[in-house]
Amino acid sequence: MKRGFGDRDLESRATRYWISCYEKENEDEPISCHRAEITYKPGQSKQQKMLAYCYDIFRYSPSIWEVLVHQGPSEIPESGDQIVARLSRERFDDCAELTI
Repeated sequence: MKRGFGDRDLESRATRYWISCYEKENEDEPISCHRAEITYKPGQSKQQKMLAYCYDIFRYSPSIWEVLVHQGPSEIPESGDQIVARLSRERFDDCAELTI
């Protein structure tokens, strides 16, 4: 029997994103591309957790200049609709500052 407010043992869920990292000198070819699994509980924002993951990439890898995040079947997005986020150390058109 559970007591109290709400269910504390909510089941975690997971979503996967492709994360491509680019250097400033070569913004056409990623220096790395990997699949990240972000776990979250119902009510948590999976997008915020993904952004925090990318923010850590910038924090611990000073050579990374830009990060592209997408959801699709392969490393290369098939269309722009699959792109979830584009993060850069440099401002670009229609960008928003990352606040976590």
